[in-house]
Amino acid sequence: MSQFSDLLGGLGTRDSNRYFSEGQQSSTNVVLFVMIRRAVPGDVKQGIPLILQAIADIAFVLSGTRDLPETESILADFFTKPGNRLSYENCFVVEDEGNVVGIAILYDGADAYNLNLPVEQAAAKKSGNANYQIPIEPEESEFYLDAVGVHPHFLRRGYGSALIEAGCDYAREFGHSRFALLVDLDNPSAKRLYDRLGFQVDGTKWIAGKEYYRMVREL
Repeated sequence: MSQFSDLLGGLGTRDSNRYFSEGQQSSTNVVLFVMIRRAVPGDVKQGIPLILQAIADIAFVLSGTRDLPETESILADFFTKPGNRLSYENCFVVEDEGNVVGIAILYDGADAYNLNLPVEQAAAKKSGNANYQIPIEPEESEFYLDAVGVHPHFLRRGYGSALIEAGCDYAREFGHSRFALLVDLDNPSAKRLYDRLGFQVDGTKWIAGKEYYRMVREL
């Protein structure tokens, strides 16, 4: 089990405005109320553990430290602020019965440098390395899925796919024709999901000492 899994504790409840909603059939044949909506700063408590679970060691690259509690705190602070790659402004969430159980971070590739800069500057200060660099992941011409994560108790319900489709719709609204993401070469189940959703491999990219498939979907 990943060290990030321990951060995914119990789920509370909260109210919020929905982006769109749908009925979801549970394993007990009960239709549950589910919604996908834009994130708000108040989603930080349930959202950050999902992000950490999704990005794993990349979290340490973004924080500039290998200390997990510090990394969680740093990413949480960025989540609540505008104008950075981890901001709530760039997130969609899935709610199941009032709980945030899935999250996606996505943004325009043309904005990647400016969104990355405040995170990079903070990581440089934290690490004590003035030359610290965080890789820019997307191309400027595409919309980019930075991360997608679903709580382990809510897997195999289509929530990850729903978040990706919501992201693709959002990208189309901004006139984009390409939607891109990275997937770990050591995560074949995730790659199969992206294959099913129409993504195709377009090379590989190294980040934090690991190699990732770069996958692209034409919109």
